[in-house]
Amino acid sequence: MVALVIDPRTGLAGDMFIGALIDLGVDVFSIIDTFSEIAEVNINRETEGVQVKVIPKFDELSFNEALDLLKRICDLLSMNEKFKQLAIRIVKILFEAEEWAHKEYKIGHPGVLHEASDIIVDASLSAYALQQLRASEIYCLYPVYYGGGVVHFSHGVFEVPAPATRYIISKYNIPAERGPVDTELLTPTGAAILAALQPLYLHRLDLRKNFEIISSGKGRGAKKLPIPNVLRVYLAKKRGEVFLEKVIELETNLDDVSPEVIGDLFSSIPEALDIQVVPVIGKKNRPAYLLRVWCYEEDEKEVVNEIFRLTGTLGIRRYVIERYVRPRWVKVKKIRVRGKEFIIRFKDSKPEHEDLLRISRETGLSVVELERMILSGDIEVVNE
Repeated sequence: MVALVIDPRTGLAGDMFIGALIDLGVDVFSIIDTFSEIAEVNINRETEGVQVKVIPKFDELSFNEALDLLKRICDLLSMNEKFKQLAIRIVKILFEAEEWAHKEYKIGHPGVLHEASDIIVDASLSAYALQQLRASEIYCLYPVYYGGGVVHFSHGVFEVPAPATRYIISKYNIPAERGPVDTELLTPTGAAILAALQPLYLHRLDLRKNFEIISSGKGRGAKKLPIPNVLRVYLAKKRGEVFLEKVIELETNLDDVSPEVIGDLFSSIPEALDIQVVPVIGKKNRPAYLLRVWCYEEDEKEVVNEIFRLTGTLGIRRYVIERYVRPRWVKVKKIRVRGKEFIIRFKDSKPEHEDLLRISRETGLSVVELERMILSGDIEVVNE
């Protein structure tokens, strides 16, 4: 059984999702003319991935008009009922979010779907590509980064995430975080695709522990950023046994770095598999720290540059090591706490700390209280 794994580390939008699936091997070129009445769809293969550009032929439609047009497009694409309903669900979630934004911020027009041409292309092409891919399961790596700063559009200037995106993140329990750059990385359509797919969420550092990568694809965004504006997707097979893998160990001595800088290192190198800081006595009998960072080889250059930038060290030792890894599968459950439902992930029957922390902030219960209540069965599990 082959799973699709989505990695929205540096962007997720409708066009990027389609581009990544095309780069993975899905053929959509034969059906592009289906959209000729509503948009011009251009597909370009580039070094950083496949870029899809949609040039719309109209902007606004009433919700019912948009839904009727979407259904007609899906029928022309010979989509089965499962994936036709997926496309419809994406559009319904977007419309629901726009209606909320209209009521909350008095922007837009009630009953109207904005950027309707773009949205219909993104929803129908995404569903069609997934139908062609035939993945047995869909996973998404978290955190889902939404960026930062502000976003400009026809209704004004808003803090990232945009109002519709913020609504979808909150309602559909998408494990999203700010960063890694100050621009919009997660669009409303990208968030709606995740919400409609309802993937199983897996921490980014657990990808290779649980999956053997078969192939990968990249969908390129249009933004010029200090990091690649790329959505990565993988076709992968689940691991079932302990396996041996190679990782890179990077090591340096720090004798003139403040404790505050040392402390910040643990949250400043997201590509690190693990970080250790050990007190040592260095040259001239000076107290110092030994910094060790483990990462995968493909992330090594980025991690090395971050260590140099963050610490000012003059040199880094490098070792190639092997380690045995046991797969750790995540189970996702929905629980009800004080009348509100939450999504929570379990690793080896233990609830994820990040989820407990998020629920704690919303309910007022401490992390310790929540964990004890969940493990003792005092909190209602809505579904397994």
